Amino acid sequence: MEVDIISFDIDGTLIDHNYNDLIWYQALPEELAKKEKITFDQALKTVKEEYDRVGERDYRWYDIKYWIKFFQLDIDYNKLLHKYEQEVRIFPEVPLVLSELVQKYHLICVSAMPREFMDIKLKRIRTYFQETFSTLSDYKQLKNKEIFTQIDHTLKVEPQRILHVGDHEQYGYRAALEAGWNVLLIDRYCSGFQEKYPDSVIYSLSDIINIIDIK
Repeated sequence: MEVDIISFDIDGTLIDHNYNDLIWYQALPEELAKKEKITFDQALKTVKEEYDRVGERDYRWYDIKYWIKFFQLDIDYNKLLHKYEQEVRIFPEVPLVLSELVQKYHLICVSAMPREFMDIKLKRIRTYFQETFSTLSDYKQLKNKEIFTQIDHTLKVEPQRILHVGDHEQYGYRAALEAGWNVLLIDRYCSGFQEKYPDSVIYSLSDIINIIDIK
């Protein structure tokens, strides 16, 4: 595989989901419970219902500023996000793999998460990446074929010279593939993608080393 740029999703690829869960299913319900003077369980039920109503295909689902305004919470989203910063967990093999790849390849991140989340999550590994793209903050959209095409135009590189590594079947795999990028689908939680995409699935970031030439 001859590529010049390697692109990474963040959640599920570089970082686990622990931080997200704390923000969406602990921090926000706690704030709502205090405001409405209800139990945490009642508040959690309410926020889950509202998350489901909007749905994960809507970019607002990922926008903490939208939810703070929606629930009329008197909190600073930056303080809330930084409160749990120590809970960001990078998958163990990630720093070593990135340190090897960056010696030869131009590394970027492409994620749907808002930039305020991205900046916190990438803080300890940010130096490995030349560019980061937040499709929500930069384009007000989730990842799709058109977004990946806009990114390769911005980078002034042919799509076939880019390898994207992501964990979401639609947004992290099919969308990039439709844009002409090379794609690997990382399946850390053994979701059964191997049967559907036998030549494209990896289980750890270390598997990239066996697929591309880093000499």
